[in-house]
Amino acid sequence: MKILVCIKQVVDPEKVEYNVQTKTIKRNAQHLMNNPADLSALEFALRIKDVNKDVHITTLSMGPVECESKIKELIEVGCDSCVLLSDKRLAGSDAYSTAYALAKAIENLGNYDLILCGESSLDGETSIVPPQIAEYLNIPHISFATNIKVFDLQHVEIERKFKNQLFKLKVELPALVSVKKDSVFLRLPKLSLMIKALSYTPQIISLDDLENFDFSKVGAEGSKTSVNRFVEQSFEDVKCEIYEDIEDAQIECIANLVMRFL
Repeated sequence: MKILVCIKQVVDPEKVEYNVQTKTIKRNAQHLMNNPADLSALEFALRIKDVNKDVHITTLSMGPVECESKIKELIEVGCDSCVLLSDKRLAGSDAYSTAYALAKAIENLGNYDLILCGESSLDGETSIVPPQIAEYLNIPHISFATNIKVFDLQHVEIERKFKNQLFKLKVELPALVSVKKDSVFLRLPKLSLMIKALSYTPQIISLDDLENFDFSKVGAEGSKTSVNRFVEQSFEDVKCEIYEDIEDAQIECIANLVMRFL
């Protein structure tokens, strides 16, 4: 069984810097981290491999070559191989362009039984990319899974929570499943795999390696959406006021407090 996990390298939210001219986030290698929701998806893949030893896990990332150091961390927890799609022509791609590029990369890498993604990325939060990849690949997809089980290597069963209700869904493979962030947490790395990762080099591919690729669909010009401006949000210090012995004027006091915030 072949599992592919899409993992994005995002900028630490505490260290985000913007390029005002291009209206994009600067990806400083020192501030990169693997997207948390994608790591939850990876843990599900590893759990499937724990009980099915013939499972092969490949990760696919898209970004600059500076992502390589974070990608190598995925080998430390048990991934078999890692692929990085890196090309300057992808700069400025929105969610739709990103999904197209990833889908074409998956097509060129080979057939996968199960594709796993995080529900969204920290720097986007659109949740568009996973289902859009599935649409490009013409395979079924299920979103926001909180648990994943593979029984006969022909079907995948997922659990999804919605409004305090638990839904169980079953879909035939190949399929794509997006995973809720923090549904599970990634395991700790193993020493033997950490040593392996030291000498591991991810496979780096470019758009020129992809067959039948439509270059007009990626980059800022090929994107369906664009960022018009950045707004930095500021927060004022919140003051807490405590009132005591207000029984005689309780209603008036509450009314005055409410009016202050209208």
